Amino acid sequence: MITSFLRLKKNLTDTIKQTEYGNRKFYQIKQKLGKNPIPDIDYPELISIEVSSICNMSCSHCPPHLKEFSQQTRKHNYIDYVLFESLMNDIDEHGTREIALHKDGEPLLHPRIIDILNRVKKNNSHFVYLTTNGQNLNEIITRSILEYKIDVVNLSIGAYSEEFYKKVRGKGFNKVLGNIHTFLANVEKSSWKPKIIAQIINLPEYPEMKKEIKEFKKYWQKYNIEVAVWKKLTWGTFKPDKLLPYRYPCYSLWHSFNINSNGAVTGCCMDWQQELIIGNVYNKNINEIWTGESLKELRLKHINGEEGTIDACRICNYWNWQPMLLKYP
Repeated sequence: MITSFLRLKKNLTDTIKQTEYGNRKFYQIKQKLGKNPIPDIDYPELISIEVSSICNMSCSHCPPHLKEFSQQTRKHNYIDYVLFESLMNDIDEHGTREIALHKDGEPLLHPRIIDILNRVKKNNSHFVYLTTNGQNLNEIITRSILEYKIDVVNLSIGAYSEEFYKKVRGKGFNKVLGNIHTFLANVEKSSWKPKIIAQIINLPEYPEMKKEIKEFKKYWQKYNIEVAVWKKLTWGTFKPDKLLPYRYPCYSLWHSFNINSNGAVTGCCMDWQQELIIGNVYNKNINEIWTGESLKELRLKHINGEEGTIDACRICNYWNWQPMLLKYP
């Protein structure tokens, strides 16, 4: 009954937000109820630290690791651990924040991932989010996730059947299943209970997608985890199936700070080609970049409706999953 109500509520909300008028009214109501976010203009609320841009898969929906885009992407690498510690020292001084240990690659590949998991909440109880494809989710890493109290583990599985997994992701389906079930068994015995998400991405170009999603939900709903079906991201590269007839500024520019493994800071987590570089943490701290002129210029373009002049933003669909503010600082 609760699930049906939530599904109905979501469908109604999505319908209302299809028009600019309906969307604005929706967020006006949220603001009156005190449920619309108020961005912190002095320091980012969400900080994504790309532990690794290296990945052990070639997902069909992920341009940073597809062969056809190999000439357009940067060299992949791991973040330097000394830099990671320095970043955490900076973040710790600004109170509790949300920290995502991923961006374009697979974080569990980092040779010092245990040290990273140990350090991230050592001095401050940050809210830590980790996305993994599960290929390297072994017993040692599992114990570390639980011991160091990682808050959210998003298992990016992407398929119900081995056949579909091979088609859209690659090899290792049964290994991933085994790793995840071992992980869930360890969570069951642990005093720390992270939020666990089993995620599949809706890729409408595949005729079997609806069946995969149906069976995926049916399988993972048997466990004490959240099942998430994500829409396909365009990454500013793929042509979207449908664009809304209106646009509003992308809230992530006021909310999220994206540090790549090479130290470059980009204005958006979707910017896999690093076209929106706003600074580098090797020569400036987070606050200097967050309050700097490069990000201000990027925000102003969005406020002035000039997103179409930015290659990475022109056909991006990430913005309409973000809240709309009635006034952007």
